[in-house]
Amino acid sequence: MTKTTGDQPLPITPEFIEILRKEGNKAWASCITLNADRTFTGGVKAMTDESFSKISYKAEHLLMRDLVKVFNEFATLNDAVSRIPIKAKFTLIYFYEKLQGKDLSENYDLGRLNKLTKSSLFEKNVRTIRETSFFQPIDEMKSEFVSTAVLKKTNSGEFQSFASFLNRMALLVARADTQISKEEEKMLKEVSDRINKPKIIVNKGKYNEVPENDTLEIVLKELNELVGMPNIKKSVADLTNFLKVQKLRDEKGLKTSRNTLHAVFMGPPGTGKTTVARMLGRIFKHLGYLERGHLVETDRAGMVAGYVGQTAIKADEIITAALGGVLFIDEAYALSSGGFNDFGGEAIETLLKRMEDHRDNLVVVVAGYPDEMEGFIQSNPGLQSRFNRYFEFDHFNADDLMKIFKLNTAKGDFKLTPDAEDKLGEIIHAVHEKRHRGFGNARTMRNLFEKIIERQANRIVGHEKITEELLITLTEEDIPEILKTVKEIILFNEEE
Repeated sequence: MTKTTGDQPLPITPEFIEILRKEGNKAWASCITLNADRTFTGGVKAMTDESFSKISYKAEHLLMRDLVKVFNEFATLNDAVSRIPIKAKFTLIYFYEKLQGKDLSENYDLGRLNKLTKSSLFEKNVRTIRETSFFQPIDEMKSEFVSTAVLKKTNSGEFQSFASFLNRMALLVARADTQISKEEEKMLKEVSDRINKPKIIVNKGKYNEVPENDTLEIVLKELNELVGMPNIKKSVADLTNFLKVQKLRDEKGLKTSRNTLHAVFMGPPGTGKTTVARMLGRIFKHLGYLERGHLVETDRAGMVAGYVGQTAIKADEIITAALGGVLFIDEAYALSSGGFNDFGGEAIETLLKRMEDHRDNLVVVVAGYPDEMEGFIQSNPGLQSRFNRYFEFDHFNADDLMKIFKLNTAKGDFKLTPDAEDKLGEIIHAVHEKRHRGFGNARTMRNLFEKIIERQANRIVGHEKITEELLITLTEEDIPEILKTVKEIILFNEEE
């Protein structure tokens, strides 16, 4: 909405009304469809601020909230409300009415619509709409476009419809004065990116989307660059080659083996299980086995509730968010370790049903300690039949732990002096020698790195002249006392 001179509004033309009418009809039809979709309504509830949880929000509330957000973001480019083009304001009012089931173009002729734009009531209505919240999202989503976020999270087929509508509305608002400034071009791109790639919030879980411009070659290169894990790298490479050949056979009309992609990751913490699961999702996407390839990471807390009937709802929500990608359940054995009256069994049954319902568009990876995971899989015949691919992760050796530590220093713009590296090496070798099954591996190296850079900060903060060299150098003095540090690390891991 470029600033304009003069106060002459652009006329509301028949062509403009026809655009609004067509867009409005499509948006209204999508809202009606979504309001009958229980998965969508469940996603809305999960996105709603608890203080407003008793309000029954509908799709049109979320869409109108986002349309107002589009309008208000472009309005910030004008230094006065009076400079916002009439067409932009009319667009806002038209869709406010349309998303209540009313159509201004059916109730008013063109002359009356143009006359309406000049009344004081018109400006008052615009102000009221801009100040109305329509939907109250959770804090993490207040600056985001919530309608497309809910649709993306619930894997809805209406996602593209809503995203296209909001993008076209942003373009209409930006072009309301017939021209688009460089500022508006920049904002259009920013708004479009946030609409089409919304931030995803998963209750008690983490959502990891596939990087932009990602390719199979990039993923495999990243995999091979990981420290250690030779057996895991070979297993993933073997699986990748197998899937490639299966695709080629399918393309030539030959029979293919229908092996499940669900997997069990067995190993101690900090050995790269989540990282490899994320890479598998990307690989499956690039090979055409998954639509999106994203990773949703959760655990027992993300799937089990404390009330009868609530666990199925909770588990279903997080499983739905993973459709088209990978659901990674860490310490999955905890789902079956709660006793007779525990609700973990309900989560397992929900998981098994959804795995069957979406066997072509969902990969589940369960992870945890080897002994517990074997018991978990054997606890339910349904789990045994669906999980037959096992990846065994082992502790890193001392040399690999040092490499991991050095990766942390490089990423943080630090470097070790030779004396510091020697002292650090003694700590790492001692810790590795005394490790037990709960040893945190890469996680422990990260914690040790953070402790060391904190000691470095205390050492240099009092220097009169702090140079770049001083800021990036970790000396022997920054490495903590060996025996005490080893004892603390081993004790900490035992408590974990």
